Amino acid sequence: MARAGLNLGSGRKGSVPDPAKRMPIHERILPRIRKDIILNRWQPGERLPETDLCTEFGISRTPLRDAFKILEVEGFVALTPHVGAIVTPLTARDVMEKFEVMSGLEQIAAMKVARSQAPETLALVKRIHRGMKRSAKEGNATQYYRQNDEFHRAIVMGAGNLTLVQMHQNLMLHVSRARNLMHMYEPLSEAAFEHHSEIVRAILAGDGDAARRAMEDHLGQVAALMLHHVRSENDATLPAGVPAAGMRARTE
Repeated sequence: MARAGLNLGSGRKGSVPDPAKRMPIHERILPRIRKDIILNRWQPGERLPETDLCTEFGISRTPLRDAFKILEVEGFVALTPHVGAIVTPLTARDVMEKFEVMSGLEQIAAMKVARSQAPETLALVKRIHRGMKRSAKEGNATQYYRQNDEFHRAIVMGAGNLTLVQMHQNLMLHVSRARNLMHMYEPLSEAAFEHHSEIVRAILAGDGDAARRAMEDHLGQVAALMLHHVRSENDATLPAGVPAAGMRARTE
């Protein structure tokens, strides 16, 4: 469905300037195209239609192709001569390698949050966790999954390491793309909620090692589930029965 083109006007005299309007055009359209790939408007292996996108955004091909170049660096598209931008495929190996690194970052974050005991972060983690408990009890899956993302993001942000945050954000985009494509979400159950409770208990106790292990165990469960789903979607490149290196994935 076509959207309205970008508003490139300068605005009325005396109006408050919009900072976004000072951004290069390709930077303004980049998040929209990336989001459409993550939400699978554009499927793996599909060519992004330049003419349609130029019309949709009301722009020329030059800024669009500049956006494509960034998406290629990020791993969302492959630029092929005389063809254009092709959405990259998803394989079990690719998904699990990214998940493995993301898990490592979250383990570090959980350890740092437990050791730092920053009051604001602890309060936020506890508040989100209480909300997850209510959502799980009510069977509100949509709200639970949103709160789950907020829970993990709060721990990552609470680590106070900008490099870690930026790396995690990029990896999370790819993991979210795989999850959306497979319609795969963590089961809404008491067991799934209890995994988060173990993380919270370790963090509140100030036990960094226990917090890291709890996060590792929790994400190992999610890794096993995701691997099962991605294998059912395409020809996996990861040998059967072998989780990504370093992941303590379980099969139950």
